[in-house]
Amino acid sequence: MAITEREIRIRFAPPRTDEVRNDIKAQISAKAEELALLIHELVPGCREQSEAISGVEHAVQWAHDGVDRRMVLPGEQRPALAPVTAAESGPAPDRPGGV
Repeated sequence: MAITEREIRIRFAPPRTDEVRNDIKAQISAKAEELALLIHELVPGCREQSEAISGVEHAVQWAHDGVDRRMVLPGEQRPALAPVTAAESGPAPDRPGGV
């Protein structure tokens, strides 16, 4: 499926830096650091250790992005985005039975 203009706007919006989101991201980072240190301690220094720690880094990145992009706090509204046209969303996926 093609990426829509709406999704691009969401992905490349500036990160939200309010106190609540920063606290959540700090909690995520602290737990990830614990896991990375545990991996470093228990897994011999090797490619697998490096890949495991990189995986933790990627997980933190995606989690932080999710908090910045998708989290809506009470009393908050997402900014209105331009409506997505049929041309932007691409053709409808083929469905069994023509539904």
